[in-house]
Amino acid sequence: NGIFKFLEDTLEYFSIADGLKSAACYSIGTDVNGNIWVGHRLGLSRIDPDRETITTYGPDDGIEGDCFPNALASTPQGEIVFGTSNGVVKYDTREERISENPPLLNITSIRISDVEYPVGEPISLPYGNYRLRVDFQGLDYRSPESVKYQWKLDGYDEWSDPDTRSYAQYGRVEDGDYTFLVRACNAEGICNDQPAAFSLHIRLPVWKTWWFISLTVLVLVLSVYLIIKFRERKQKQFQELLQTKLDERTREVVMQKEEIEVKNKDITDSINYAQRIQASILPPISRLHDTFSGSFVFYQPRDIVSGDFYWYDRFGKDRFVIVCADSTGHGVPGAFMSMIGTTLIKDIVARVEVDSPASLLEILDSEIMSALNQNIEAEQSNDGMDIIVSEINLKNHHVKISSAMRPMIVYQDGEQIYVRGSRNSVGGQYESEGKEFETNEFQLKKGDKLYMFSDGYPDQFGGPLGKKFKMVRLKNMLRDIHEKSMEEQYHYVKNNFELWREDHEQVDDVLFMGIEI
Repeated sequence: NGIFKFLEDTLEYFSIADGLKSAACYSIGTDVNGNIWVGHRLGLSRIDPDRETITTYGPDDGIEGDCFPNALASTPQGEIVFGTSNGVVKYDTREERISENPPLLNITSIRISDVEYPVGEPISLPYGNYRLRVDFQGLDYRSPESVKYQWKLDGYDEWSDPDTRSYAQYGRVEDGDYTFLVRACNAEGICNDQPAAFSLHIRLPVWKTWWFISLTVLVLVLSVYLIIKFRERKQKQFQELLQTKLDERTREVVMQKEEIEVKNKDITDSINYAQRIQASILPPISRLHDTFSGSFVFYQPRDIVSGDFYWYDRFGKDRFVIVCADSTGHGVPGAFMSMIGTTLIKDIVARVEVDSPASLLEILDSEIMSALNQNIEAEQSNDGMDIIVSEINLKNHHVKISSAMRPMIVYQDGEQIYVRGSRNSVGGQYESEGKEFETNEFQLKKGDKLYMFSDGYPDQFGGPLGKKFKMVRLKNMLRDIHEKSMEEQYHYVKNNFELWREDHEQVDDVLFMGIEI
């Protein structure tokens, strides 16, 4: 397959297309000048790595045998010795004479659509599509078979790659002015300073001439002017008719607009008041700050009121319960569900029989289904919530976690632990089989951290491609910031959400909570 040259960080390749005598290489070595010599069947190749040129030698140069494998040696005096099937071949690089003259180059034939044209004269043709073939010949008496050519049809393409082919073909040449250029290079890579050339002119069609274009533009402008004048007259008549009807309808629209504005104001005022009620139900953030080494709550509803809510409180001497919940829907419907959930959780968590987060979820599931009449007869109601309940023993830092459809991330001794939630939501459509909620327990120590969040953060669209943030990025974000203070983490989580969202609409309510033991 040719010769491969390995450098520190790149790979160079020499093949038949680059001028190598053959792809089958039997022996290889270098001379005192740094040239690479390769033995083939009935021939040799010499590669100049600095110039990246290749010179070949064959039977015409006295090589009458096949090179044997690995039978190559070089002497300090500059001699290269090859072992072949016809004896030993010695090449003395000291006697080498490098040709400094480029090949003699001439264009020998010009054929356009199978018609021969004289060489050396400008060619002018009527409009049409033509096939072009140009034959040329470069003479180098030292190594005629090593002559390579480059050509281009200026105004049509760029310089071709070096090729031993002595002709150029173009299948479709249309109107325009072109100049064909060709140059030849010898085996040492020395090329003609002045390419051989001829010019070709193919006349424009009638519809591309300046007078035809001018006449067409004039006709079009006149036609457009007449059409516009006709339409203006018709439009004026139509506008007069519309204006009469518009004046009648305007009075009706103004009255309806005023009514809608009044109703919208009433609705907005009501929702703003509902937001104040909802905010008053949420526990103060200071309660978390006073209880733990560090904490933050990033809470950003999509609308004025939210379906996401959080709740926490201390029970007994050492028991602290934290709830992070995402109700069905957002806006007003979600706010109703969040208020129902908050009310039920406050009642359930204080009961004696509730001894774990899992039992809290089981009772909450039953009471939401009862409160919303979610049974076989009313199976169309499927409202519920995804929720995480964490119970922390403030004395020994033992943590119990139970989750419905929401994952949670725990950092224990600096290691990230991903806690998957149960596959059941709290509430929702009636199910014949009972739901199960598992409790995960962790023995944490001071400095360990808990992170709870709704699906609004990972589901937000944004970034350079407008895709979801997703859980993988959320895990990586926490891996980058979990060693920072909770206040710094809060600002990072908030700013990162806004940077990711940019101009995209917020798709859901967002709740993100962090606790440091």
